[in-house]
Amino acid sequence: MPLSLRMVGLSLVLAAVCTVCPAENAAVRSPINVLFTIDVESRRVGSLEQDIWGELPGESERHGIQRMMDILDRHGVKGTFFVNVYEVPSHREGAMGEVCLAIHQRGHDVELHTHPAPMFGIAEISDAAAATQAEILATGSTLLQEWTARPPIAHRAGNYAANQDTLEACRQAGISMDFSHNMAWPTCRLSQSGITKNAPVVANGVLCVPVTAYCQLWVGAWQSLRFPDIESSSPEEVRKVISDLQQHDVRTAVIMMHSFSFSRFGKPNRRVERALDELLAGLVADPKVRVVSARQLYDIWRADPQALAGGDYLPTTGWWMTYCRAWQRLDEGWQNAAVAFGPIVLCSISALAAGMTWRLRRRRRANMQARAAPVNVAHSGCTDPQDVPRG
Repeated sequence: MPLSLRMVGLSLVLAAVCTVCPAENAAVRSPINVLFTIDVESRRVGSLEQDIWGELPGESERHGIQRMMDILDRHGVKGTFFVNVYEVPSHREGAMGEVCLAIHQRGHDVELHTHPAPMFGIAEISDAAAATQAEILATGSTLLQEWTARPPIAHRAGNYAANQDTLEACRQAGISMDFSHNMAWPTCRLSQSGITKNAPVVANGVLCVPVTAYCQLWVGAWQSLRFPDIESSSPEEVRKVISDLQQHDVRTAVIMMHSFSFSRFGKPNRRVERALDELLAGLVADPKVRVVSARQLYDIWRADPQALAGGDYLPTTGWWMTYCRAWQRLDEGWQNAAVAFGPIVLCSISALAAGMTWRLRRRRRANMQARAAPVNVAHSGCTDPQDVPRG
């Protein structure tokens, strides 16, 4: 075949490859929707001022939800704030309404979080019968509409304790999305039903968007599961998880925070503030990532129900990232110190034991050789002790 024809044929093949491959890559690498979700609540032993507004002793600036919104706004994205409105009896009148209005006025998403104990005497929503669950969600929805003039479209159960009755209660209350599924939470009722890993699915007429789960450690069939929380997962782990999900065509990644994530033991947790800032900067600059709120995700889904259809996958980060995270947070708890120094201590003990074993074997081998060697007696020609010359 003439060289010119070969070149033409090769050019056609390359053109075909270049035409097909980008389309395939575009399908696989279409932007993944990443949501930063914040559970807004006060700790059992804390206060609204400290745990939600972030008013810390000796600090002139707040390190709560306003600081979070500042960082989100700086990167041009909106967060989803799941507010536990059921704390109303625990605070002064109007306090929770002020929280919701402050979030709403800055254009961020105000959605419903259920720790119903203060109002209903029930620790977790799934402990209640179906009718009571519907009443709990209807009450919360009414409060949010009263405070922000907009009813919620999304819900997250406290302690991820939603069940199938909760989804039905959401549907009855006009709440279209639920964010309670968390495969990495041992007592998650929806996770136990096995409806999904990380892929968004429709169940009981409600769009269930899982909190992203990933495997950090494994030994054989055993897995240590975790979910990306700005406080407990390193930015490197979060980026790895999002990249893995994107490569396997999972359409959403949900990252967790709390209103008190920027404080620790009454002091600012600047490491977490920097982590959120740096993580957002990288994600916003990535064309394969789209940072959205729950309401924005809902609009995407309503415009195209297939927009969230894709794969389902459990990412893994591995031992090395877990070990590096422990060193990054060495001063934040004995668990980190145990993980960081554990391998060093084990290696030191192993090396010491190996050295002692080697020395013991060497000494034993020397003793055995000494016993096996023939006894050499030097003769000077004397056969009688009396013949030994004396000096």
